[in-house]
Amino acid sequence: MHEFFLIKKTETQDDDFFDKFWSKIDNHKDIIVDYITIEIKVFDYIFDSLTWIPCMNPAFPGNPKQVGINHIGLTLFDENSASSLISIFTAWIDLFKNGPSVIKRLIYFHEYSDEDLLTFDRDDTIENFKKFIDIAKQLSDGKYYLYHWGI
Repeated sequence: MHEFFLIKKTETQDDDFFDKFWSKIDNHKDIIVDYITIEIKVFDYIFDSLTWIPCMNPAFPGNPKQVGINHIGLTLFDENSASSLISIFTAWIDLFKNGPSVIKRLIYFHEYSDEDLLTFDRDDTIENFKKFIDIAKQLSDGKYYLYHWGI
């Protein structure tokens, strides 16, 4: 599961804050504005496009800027990430609207079973992406971070 927390920016957020946010999340409920998850199956399906998004890596001192979400671990998004997040998730919504009600991705090799198919509900995913876009729009004004915790 990939979890995303929309959090208020504060003056006390330093490297240590972001590195330990996840482990002390109960201490930060006052700055959590919104929360959303993306199923790992869906995340894996769209992952390549998520590597294009400008972000920061709170696992390293100074939260260095990078491009591309961390599949495993932490990623921090700010106002510089908003337009890419909105565009990419909007594009996926438009694409999924043309797909079947159950999206399937085959893991390719010669012999496979039903367990090897990654499947997820199209309509649930579209609704989840719409909420994600609403959250991403709030980043544009520079008052929030979107904190991602992967797997």
